[in-house]
Amino acid sequence: MTPTAPGHAKVPLIIPALLIAGSAVSILSTDLYVPSLPHLPAYFDTSAETVQLTMSLNLLCFAAAQLVHGPLSDRFGRRPVLLAGMAGFLIFTIVCGLAPSIEVLIAARALQGVMACAQAVVGLAIIRDLYSGPGSVRLLAAYGMAVAMAPAVGPLIGGHVHVWFGWRANFGLLALAVMVVTVLLWRYLPETTQPDREALAPRRLGRSYGALLSGRRYLGYSLVMAAAMGGLFAFITAGPFVFIDRLGVATNHYGLYQAVIVLAFFFGSLAANRGVNRIGIEALLRLGLSLMAAATLVPLMLLVLGLEHPATLTFGFALYTLGMGPLFATAPVKALDATPATRGAASAMLGTLQMAGAGLAALAVGVLHDGSAWPLAWTLLASGLLTAVIYGIARPWKS
Repeated sequence: MTPTAPGHAKVPLIIPALLIAGSAVSILSTDLYVPSLPHLPAYFDTSAETVQLTMSLNLLCFAAAQLVHGPLSDRFGRRPVLLAGMAGFLIFTIVCGLAPSIEVLIAARALQGVMACAQAVVGLAIIRDLYSGPGSVRLLAAYGMAVAMAPAVGPLIGGHVHVWFGWRANFGLLALAVMVVTVLLWRYLPETTQPDREALAPRRLGRSYGALLSGRRYLGYSLVMAAAMGGLFAFITAGPFVFIDRLGVATNHYGLYQAVIVLAFFFGSLAANRGVNRIGIEALLRLGLSLMAAATLVPLMLLVLGLEHPATLTFGFALYTLGMGPLFATAPVKALDATPATRGAASAMLGTLQMAGAGLAALAVGVLHDGSAWPLAWTLLASGLLTAVIYGIARPWKS
């Protein structure tokens, strides 16, 4: 494969298409089997809290492993690290589908997260290798719109697959998708950076991550995204139990409600794509944050007023993800432009913080699980408050 020269030749459309496909199957590893979650406690003779560990530990491992994949992609190149991650992703997806016990499923899900995260961090690094400025915002917005279709469609497919063939079939379907995407990446993805032989030097890594964690602008934008991601994954983890177990939504219909919430993110990303040249990156980011902060109050108010219903709760969460669209189209660009660290390391830390926020929120709703929607509403409110507080304290727009 001939390396692509960033900023010089026109980037072939196949490159972002492949990155989107890789992200889609990575996201499907979470969303495809979500409708099965409320059924697994009875299948494995365990508790709902234990089953929810298959989500929270997957996310936390997904977060931590990015700190390794990022520097590896700086040292050995984007292409080999991405392909190795996808191969491992395939192996542990198969193990998930064959798991004989909840303990094996939890372990396999954790290892699946370790490998699947290679796509997230390396994909973002490739985008920043090839695009800059408003062009990168537009691509990330389009990337967000396309990737949003995976969690919108995943539960719809997963619910029907569960009803027709059982929960294990969802991992079989995912393994097939991962295999196809891995072959296409191997065939068409070029290298986009020159490997750096010193990228894994411990002293250099320490300096890079230290600079990232001490950079007010980088850390401010990154932590805002981490807090925002917590609200989304609180819903993805607890939503099936609230909607299916408590509110009586059929397993194969649950995906319709999650689809509405994810499609709201799609339209938020579309608005960001269209509006970035008119109002600017920072103003677009603040608009998203404001909408998210207001939306976090909606589920809580619905519960206080006794208006708990699948449709009303979906409306509240959809407002939240509508605001996430502009935020996630702009904040990664601002964060990565705010640091001199290598893109692999910066992308790794960015992804780690985001998925750590997601994993901690998923863990919180699992620990607080009481069969009601209150833990979900409180976790969403905490996420919204954190985004506003972090942005206000860090003031990352200040140079």
